[in-house]
Amino acid sequence: MSKQIDVLNQLFEEVWNGGTPDVADQLVHPEYVIHDRELASELRGPELYKTLASVTRESYLDFELTIDDVIEEGNKVTLRWTMTGTHEETGKRVEMPAIGINRFEEGQLIESWTQSDTYGLIQQLEAE
Repeated sequence: MSKQIDVLNQLFEEVWNGGTPDVADQLVHPEYVIHDRELASELRGPELYKTLASVTRESYLDFELTIDDVIEEGNKVTLRWTMTGTHEETGKRVEMPAIGINRFEEGQLIESWTQSDTYGLIQQLEAE
């Protein structure tokens, strides 16, 4: 397994699943940015990454991200993952697939492009 994949595994396990956001300070580049029209933010770097994880974790009880597929090419790693959890406000158990392309520089995550099935998530939350 490459160092880049190790970095992503550590971010998923410790920051997203483990609720230990400060791990991102070492693994995420100071100029990190995410390209996702739903996640507009003025933040950059580890603070952006930690904020995204914290806000998401706060909305779901028993939150978990599971990596389903990994493809690596040069300084980019593509992940397909699934988010599961119980939406705190509605009490509904949800599952949302997503995919992201992650670019690395100097051994740190510097840029991500993500697409999530938010429409499917909304349908699950609105279901009777």
